[in-house]
Amino acid sequence: MATTVRLDRRTALGRDVTAFRKALIEHVGAEPSATRRALVEIACQLRARVVSMDLQFAERGEQSVHDSKAYLAWSNSLGRTMRQLGLAAREAAPPSLASLWNRDDEDAA
Repeated sequence: MATTVRLDRRTALGRDVTAFRKALIEHVGAEPSATRRALVEIACQLRARVVSMDLQFAERGEQSVHDSKAYLAWSNSLGRTMRQLGLAAREAAPPSLASLWNRDDEDAA
């Protein structure tokens, strides 16, 4: 699969984005559709921006108002892109009433 973000894999940013792309491809399948490939590449570009800003913030210890707004915009875009890929964290389903009732019966025994 052709990639649009070509980063030096000797850098922390390059390694992170490469690992991120690999994880996304594994999640969507070895032969993703054109749409999913595009979403994976968008996610990788956004991830590169977010990680780059994380590294800058760690180095400087501060961020400007503009940087903060850009960071929030990119991280929100990354979250939305990942949701489109079906990667949103899945919360455990709440227990059913029947399982709660059965648990109470077991505790009483």
